[in-house]
Amino acid sequence: MSGVDVVRVTRRDQLEDAWTVRMEVFVGEQGVPAEEEVDDLDTAPTTTHVLAVDRASGAPLGTGRLLADPAHPGEVHLGRLAVRAAARGTGLGARLVVAIEAIALAEHAVGDDGPLAVTVVLSAQESAMGFYRRLGYEVRTGERYLDAGIWHQDMARTVTA
Repeated sequence: MSGVDVVRVTRRDQLEDAWTVRMEVFVGEQGVPAEEEVDDLDTAPTTTHVLAVDRASGAPLGTGRLLADPAHPGEVHLGRLAVRAAARGTGLGARLVVAIEAIALAEHAVGDDGPLAVTVVLSAQESAMGFYRRLGYEVRTGERYLDAGIWHQDMARTVTA
């Protein structure tokens, strides 16, 4: 999708734009309870957000977040990936994932003797599993579970330098 910048969130107004997208997609469209959507992890020092912004209007179009836990080096969690309806099917979701993977590789990869690598884990809504498969993610165990009333499965992909 040309005319769109994917940026790392560094300011509060950008984080609020990310929340706006998530509220529209997860709460408005999918019925996730609002109190479950924004959580303490959003403002944790180990969390990174990305935001897709329309260059012409400045409107936020998509977002995602990256969770890192220092107790688990070399593994991160991609989550809260959301794209507004008008921007779906444009490749924007894939661009957001690529941006998150690049941050994960640059800031959270480990490697002793071989290339640096990081495993990106995510909790995929079952309806989005095909999207993640096309990006190289594989189902971890096949166990399905309900999260906010929506069926999910864990998927992962190892990204190397």
